[in-house]
Amino acid sequence: LLRACRERGAVGEVISKAHGKMFSLHGGDFAEWLPPAAPCPVAEGLVTMPGIFSADGPDPGSAALLAALPAGLKGRAADLGAGWGYLAARLLERDGIERLDLVEADHIALDCARQNVTDPRAQFHWADATRWAPDRKYDAVVMNPPFHTGRRADQGLGRAFIQAAARLLTPSGQLWMVANRHLGYEAVLKDCFALGEEIAGDTRFKVIHATRPARGAPQRARD
Repeated sequence: LLRACRERGAVGEVISKAHGKMFSLHGGDFAEWLPPAAPCPVAEGLVTMPGIFSADGPDPGSAALLAALPAGLKGRAADLGAGWGYLAARLLERDGIERLDLVEADHIALDCARQNVTDPRAQFHWADATRWAPDRKYDAVVMNPPFHTGRRADQGLGRAFIQAAARLLTPSGQLWMVANRHLGYEAVLKDCFALGEEIAGDTRFKVIHATRPARGAPQRARD
C-alpha cells in the first residue's frame, strides 16, 4: 500500500512500529481505487460488490450446504451471516419457507442481498448475528459462518454463531451449517445440541445437521 501511494502522490515521513506503518499522503490521483458505481453481476443473475466475502460468485461451501438441504424445509427460518444473499435467494425457491430473516453485519453485502432477494418473505437485518434477537424463535437456521476477523483466523467466531443458532431455535428447531473441514466445531455443537451429525462434505467442507438445541446454551462472552 505504501509503495502504491508513493506512485500516486507525495508521501511524508514513514513511521514503522509493531508490524505496521503510519504515513501522511499529499495529493495524488486515486480514481482507479474507487469502487464501481454499480454492483457487479455474477453467476445466476445475482450481483456482488468488491471487498465483500465471495465477491466473485457463490462460495463453494454455501453451494455444498444448499445441495444438502432437504426439499421440505419449512416454517420460519434465518440465514445467519447471510452475505450477499446467495443461500437466501435459493432457499426462497421453496414454498415451505414462511419467512426468512437475513442477518448480516456487512452493510455493503446486505445492500447486495436486497437486490438479489426480492421475495416478500425475506426480511433484512443489519446486525451482528451472534447477538441477534428476533421477535420469535426459528424453526430452522442455515449458515456458512465466518472464521476470520480481518486476516486473523478466529474459530471463536464460528463457535459464537453455533451458540447463537441454539439460542434462536425453537425446541424442535434444526440447524444446517457448512464449515471448512479443518475447523473443530464438534465440541461446541455437543454443548449446544443434543444431536449433531455430518450429512455431507468432501475434503474441503463438512455439512452439519444439528437438532434439539440445549436449554441455556452457552452464550458468547462479551468483549
